Amino acid sequence: MRKFFLVASVLILAVLFLGDQAGAVYEPLEPIPGTSGGTSAIKEFPAYVNAIYKFAMWSVGIAALLMISIGGFMYFTAAGNNSKMESGKKVIADALYGLIAVLFAWIILNTINPDLVNISVKSVENLK
Repeated sequence: MRKFFLVASVLILAVLFLGDQAGAVYEPLEPIPGTSGGTSAIKEFPAYVNAIYKFAMWSVGIAALLMISIGGFMYFTAAGNNSKMESGKKVIADALYGLIAVLFAWIILNTINPDLVNISVKSVENLK
């Protein structure tokens, strides 16, 4: 039984790592959201890094808005139940705390070095 797990795990790892070689020549069929350019303009890794950063920043804002809405709905539908009202208030407060934490992190990084929040990764060919 132990030998079976060893062979199975080696095969699974081999399959996982062999797929990376084929992914190196992948050309995206759709443009990356948040970037300008078509399918041929975005083939490089730095464009993906920039798109992931923009996506993460938008996701934080949308998640905070969603949680504030959920907390407001919980508070609104509490019907005088103090525990549900407090739960709704806590959800709203936690969403605001998270949004403020991300905002302060962005402000600190921007104060230290504005290039930390304005990602413009150079092309790999230019790093030689």
